[in-house]
Amino acid sequence: MSQTNIVMYMEEELSTEKLENILLEFNAKNQISSWAMERSNSWIWVKYYILKHHDEIRDIWCDISKDMVKDVEQTTNVKTAFFIQPSRDRNAVFFALSFCKEIYTILDTNKNVFLYHGASGFFANEEIANLQFMNTQQFYDSRFANNAIVESIIECLNNEVTGGIECVEEEGGWDGEELQYIDLFRNLFKMREQLQVLVKSINNTALFNAKIIDIDKLILRLLDIDDEKLLISAGDQNRDYPINSWWWHLDQVKSGVLKVHVEEGFVIYQGQIVLI
Repeated sequence: MSQTNIVMYMEEELSTEKLENILLEFNAKNQISSWAMERSNSWIWVKYYILKHHDEIRDIWCDISKDMVKDVEQTTNVKTAFFIQPSRDRNAVFFALSFCKEIYTILDTNKNVFLYHGASGFFANEEIANLQFMNTQQFYDSRFANNAIVESIIECLNNEVTGGIECVEEEGGWDGEELQYIDLFRNLFKMREQLQVLVKSINNTALFNAKIIDIDKLILRLLDIDDEKLLISAGDQNRDYPINSWWWHLDQVKSGVLKVHVEEGFVIYQGQIVLI
């Protein structure tokens, strides 16, 4: 199975009305046997099966779950399956997970719900509601953060922001993919937000502080050379975050109203010092 496959199984059959409301929210296009959804030039395709009508799909479910679900009854009760196939770009995987989480919100969570992602593994019920990205290809249960997950988020942010810098400096621009980059940066800033919470929750700020400073320097460097202001646009929907989450307020950083001192660990806004 391709690493970009996301497969969701559940014990209940969704009502047509509930499913159509979700599809409408995602502006899904009916493709007869599936639905296609697009956001910022990233696509996901969704197929919905009632397993009692599809022995082959049920066999796939049993094969996936045999080493992961201890209670055999859980595997035999499952009635419904969603196969979500994102296109092979980073944003589509973020997009697909947001669709899975939305489907999960309308389910009876007292019944079994399973989510399998080839690159990340197998998740069930409450885990699904707590999934966050640790890089652009894998996600994890945010309740069980550890040093390895923080390292993965740091590595991802470093690589992706560095890639953005190279795109501008070496290739001369965004290759007409501005919408995709805005969406990517928005998701990277969400990961930067997670990082702030995670490092404090595992009480290991000293271990990661230097690496986080390096990431923040890269963000500010990219801001300086980003003539298209894609990083600024990425924060448009999240200006209500506290000012010390300065990555959402790069419009004010660019204008000089908000001054970021990453090495010292604070920002200055309207004459006030606020710790990061």
